[in-house]
Amino acid sequence: MLQETDQEDSSHVAAPQGDDVLNVKIADALNEQNKVKFYVHTTTTLPRFQKKDIQVVREHAEFVWLHDRFVESPTYAGLLIPPCPPKPDFQQSQQKLAKLQAHDSNMTPEEVEKLKQEIQSEYLAAFQKTVAMHEVFLKRLVSHPKFRDDHTLQVFLEYEQDLDCKLKSTREKALDFLRSKAKTFDSSFSSFKDADEFFDDQRSFITRYLLAIKEARSKAAQKTEKRMQLSVSFNRAGTELVHYGNLYDTDHPVGELIRLVGNVLRKCQTIEKRLATKEDLKLTDLLRYYEADANAAKDLMVRRIKCLQDKERADKALVKAQQTQKKVDECQQAATEAEERSISITDTARDELGAFQRRRVAAFRKGIMQYTQYQIRQAREKQHVWRQVIDALEQ
Repeated sequence: MLQETDQEDSSHVAAPQGDDVLNVKIADALNEQNKVKFYVHTTTTLPRFQKKDIQVVREHAEFVWLHDRFVESPTYAGLLIPPCPPKPDFQQSQQKLAKLQAHDSNMTPEEVEKLKQEIQSEYLAAFQKTVAMHEVFLKRLVSHPKFRDDHTLQVFLEYEQDLDCKLKSTREKALDFLRSKAKTFDSSFSSFKDADEFFDDQRSFITRYLLAIKEARSKAAQKTEKRMQLSVSFNRAGTELVHYGNLYDTDHPVGELIRLVGNVLRKCQTIEKRLATKEDLKLTDLLRYYEADANAAKDLMVRRIKCLQDKERADKALVKAQQTQKKVDECQQAATEAEERSISITDTARDELGAFQRRRVAAFRKGIMQYTQYQIRQAREKQHVWRQVIDALEQ
């Protein structure tokens, strides 16, 4: 999905050269009993790696573990951490496969073969999408000047055994859910008055942007669903017309015309389905990904706000300590450290938000152009098949 949109995520850093090369890709993937195994291939010239060419097998849970390590580390509080790739989901294909097995005896061989092809096509699209999302996550990490030096990332890319990342317990999942809800109701992001004009503008923009992209993603998903329904209608109408045309003699002109229209509708079904797949890929998934990326940018700004609030509390504690002449040195040190942290996180967050804007604009421009070009090609193909019907009528 997003390989082409995020491979140039290094917009804020020059491409590594010489002894600083670190490239990663998912060379292959295998679905085993509802678990996808990703074959992560790494090539590097960095001396800290034991090998220059490495391939390890990772599961989705290990990607989640890697993402959580970055989120939980205070070292990266001032950085925009790439969104965690979503869990692989092949439920739709599995449901269709169950339907095929249940109604196999009631379907014609042609209908069975067509449904098999649809299931295979949908499964392949979903599989390629989940592989691409996991690859984009890794590419963004290795292209970042700070993340690429992380020891945990090196372990993920280099350690050939399974990582010891136990799944979260029900209690831990419940706590994570409550924390996410607490973030939703946390008013510090929306109510904080930032003295820095840049961050105040960014806060206002991200608030509006998240609302807009959520609505756009919902409407894009509805559009894709409607197009899929249209393709199903084309197929049903085409199948019925072909069956009706077969009631006539083979060389009967009316029967030939009805069968021709039916076959054209079937072709239109294929065209509409391909376009719906592209809409899901180039539009809905693009919006979904950058909604997650915008939430990551919001999390970055919330961490900065928390840091500034810590600085304010440390300054107040220092003033109080100076008035009472108690623990002055301790409070002075805490205030100095809080100020250093706030300056550091402000500087890095400024660069990260700038890179987020450049990456987002480039990705949307490219994704929408590709989707538009595909729409034009599909429209021409549909025009061609209907032209055949018109020519037949004229004859």
